[in-house]
Amino acid sequence: MFCQKDNYELARKEFENFIFSSDSTKIQNIKNENFENISEISRYNHAVTRDLDFGLKESIFYITYSYNFKSGFRYPGAKIHLFYFKNKIVDRLIIYEGEKLKIANKFDPEINNYINIHNTFYNTKTSIEDFLKDILHQEIFGHGCGFAMIKIKQIDGVELNNIKNVEQYIKWMKSYNSEKQMWGYSEINKLLKKNLIELDSDESKIYNHIKDRNLVIETCSGCTIGIFEKVF
Repeated sequence: MFCQKDNYELARKEFENFIFSSDSTKIQNIKNENFENISEISRYNHAVTRDLDFGLKESIFYITYSYNFKSGFRYPGAKIHLFYFKNKIVDRLIIYEGEKLKIANKFDPEINNYINIHNTFYNTKTSIEDFLKDILHQEIFGHGCGFAMIKIKQIDGVELNNIKNVEQYIKWMKSYNSEKQMWGYSEINKLLKKNLIELDSDESKIYNHIKDRNLVIETCSGCTIGIFEKVF
């Protein structure tokens, strides 16, 4: 038992050390890396590199590696987020696949400069913890995802197309999560078109900012998810 657990810990530590010491280019060449405790990189997918807010850039990778276990192998999978701010890596985040959320994270203090800019523009009082929470909460922007293509009626328990939830929609527009921002924008846009609400100057600034910057967003087409494209 000790040996089996030890193999897992050694492989995981080696994987994390590699990610935490790598930039996007090095990760793209992970299959050429010589590891001691990792047998093979069995899956590699560079899903997207995209611009976010105020000079922040994000690269997303999906990687599965294998390690020896008993007479066979185990294959842990992970989603990797690399965040660059002004051409410097300010966060490396590993989200392991599985039923229970397990992450490994390495911040650079300079990410606080980005947090401060976000707070100033959106008039919020958020922290690195809020940034991490928003990124971990994966959203896909799109109606009719899945085999049945059922129209989405709520996000995080909040009903869509309901004027009573306008404050929640505005809060979504201030998220660090680009897909959650688009859900907020979409709901506010519907209410504005029906002349059911009016935005104050700060809210209008945010609303227009989301449309004007026109980010690449993760969306879907039926059962196909992981499609990254611009909405506008």
